[in-house]
This record gives sequence, C-alpha cells and structure tokens, in this order.
Amino acid sequence: MTDERDIPQYAHLLRLDGKGFVVLGAGQGIGEQSAHALAQSGAKVLCVDFDAGRAEQVARATGGVAAVADVLSRTSMEAVFRQAREQLGVPLGGIVDVVGMPVGKSLADMDDDAWQRQFDLVLRHAWLAIQYGVPAMERGGSIVVVGSMAGSIARGGTLLAYGAAKAALHHLARSAAQEFAPRGIRVNVVAPGLTRTPRLVEANGQAFWDAQAAQIPLGRPAAPADIAAAILYLSTPLAAHVTGNVVMVDGGASLGPVQPIAKSQRD
Repeated sequence: MTDERDIPQYAHLLRLDGKGFVVLGAGQGIGEQSAHALAQSGAKVLCVDFDAGRAEQVARATGGVAAVADVLSRTSMEAVFRQAREQLGVPLGGIVDVVGMPVGKSLADMDDDAWQRQFDLVLRHAWLAIQYGVPAMERGGSIVVVGSMAGSIARGGTLLAYGAAKAALHHLARSAAQEFAPRGIRVNVVAPGLTRTPRLVEANGQAFWDAQAAQIPLGRPAAPADIAAAILYLSTPLAAHVTGNVVMVDGGASLGPVQPIAKSQRD
C-alpha cells in the first residue's frame, strides 16, 4: 500500500508507455488531437475513422495503426477491437470515443428515422465500444467519451434531439463507471462547449465566432487541443481516482453569459 505521505512523480503519471488506445473518430479535429496527445505520452494508438485517408495520415503522424470502420456497425466495431488486440503489440489500456454530431432538425421536423439516426450518431457507437472494449482491457484502463454541454444544459431548437442523445450518453458513461469500477476500468465524459472543429469552422464565418466568443467568460471558443488535453488527463494514471465524472470544457459558457462589471466595482 502506498504511504499517503509519499510524494508521487506527478509528471510521470502522465505517461502511457506500454499501453494501447483505441481512438474512434481519429481522422480530424478533437480525435486527431487526442491521438497526438496519447501518442506523445507514450501510448500506441489505433486510429479509427470511416475515411481511410484520414485514418492513415493520423496513424503515420503518431506512429500508430490505422483502422477503417463504420462505428455504428456491430460487425465493424467487433473487428476494431480484434485489430487492437492483434496489431497494437501492447495491452489495451484505453478507449477514446469522439464520434457524434447533430442531425440539425427541430423536434417538430423530426421523423422516426431522423430521431433514431441522431441517437445512433451519439450513443450507439459508445455502447458498442464499451461492450467490446471492456473485455479487451484485461488489466483495467480508461474509457473517455466526448459528450457535450448540450447534454447537461437544456437546448431547444435544432439541438434538442442532439442534447437529449448526449444526456443519454452522459448517463451511459456514469452507469458504466459504476458497473466496471471493480474491474479497474474508469469511465468519464469530456463535455465540450462550442469548439472550433473543422466542420464548424467550415460552416461558420468570422462574425459567428466573434459573437459566440463575446458570450463565453474566457473570451473564446475551445480549440480541439483544449478538449484533447482534458481527454489526456482522464486517460492517464494522473486521474487514477477519477471515474463517473462529466468534465465541462467550455470556457465557462455553462455558467451563463459574461456579466459586465458595474462601475462601482471597477472604481
């Protein structure tokens, strides 16, 4: 047993040498940054994406292994974890699941297929990753799923179904954390606020980003690297006693809009 007075080598607790990680959605944005973060800490990464070119590019850049998969397919996800066992060359120590995007329809416009599609895009792959990943982590490990601020704070309009699905994802992760803790497996959520992912940058002009930044207490949206940094922390032994948590990485946006300082407070 470790003496509670011992001083750990904290920087060493960020190392992941000799551990394999599966990153779902590694091709760009948060997933790409996460693959780099894990690799820089010593992990061997299976870089999973539906786009073969992106998966291969990230794998080359990180010294990892590329995998092409439809993460909504049970057969494909089973193959991902078989590939992790056969090709990483080290025991599986963690999973990072970055997949999930909004369908972008209001509740009134949602038909059955769109509703199911939204929940599949956010939830199904995480369920499959836990189902196949947990048995593969024979020495324990970490699972980090990327949720959303929308899963913790009510969002209407075209984000309503997306927020409902992310809330379900958060609950799945917390419940899995409770169930698999005796096996030494930690499960946590990183919940970003607005983040400058490639898809959102392409879809929105500078006026949008300026307006959003004005509503965020820290004054800017997140960069994908901000989210990857939180994922790295939760994936390492530095977070050895952290499980079942939803970590907001939103620049304070969930606290509410920036409030101007009254003149009497400034003087």
